[in-house]
Amino acid sequence: MDLMRGWGPMLFCLFAGGGDAATGLLLIAAPQLVLRLLDAEPPAGDLVLLRFVGVFVGCVGLAYLYPWVLRDGARRMHRVVTVLEVTAGVRLAVALFLAFATTTGRLDLPWVTVGAYDALIALAQIGLLSWEFFGAP
Repeated sequence: MDLMRGWGPMLFCLFAGGGDAATGLLLIAAPQLVLRLLDAEPPAGDLVLLRFVGVFVGCVGLAYLYPWVLRDGARRMHRVVTVLEVTAGVRLAVALFLAFATTTGRLDLPWVTVGAYDALIALAQIGLLSWEFFGAP
């Protein structure tokens, strides 16, 4: 498996998925820490909704890591393509939601950084998919 066609996308999934899995775990276990790191105000009331977001973010992260448990290289690359296609859409939806929520004042401005990160990762994924890393389209 050469670096660009095999290990490059696999490493991308490892870093994107690992980051989301860790963030999700932090949102579940220590939501106040995440808010402090973002420099965002805590929501009124219980943090249960932020923890629920942590479950979602963590599961998205684990989806990226799924191809790493497969032994068959061809099957693994098919799963990488699927993960990149699906999570690019999820990340774009999150970025659009956060853009709307911050511009309307529903969320603090620091949440824009989360949306910008999701948008950049989604664009990188779309680039990986469109540059024929996985064979002819």
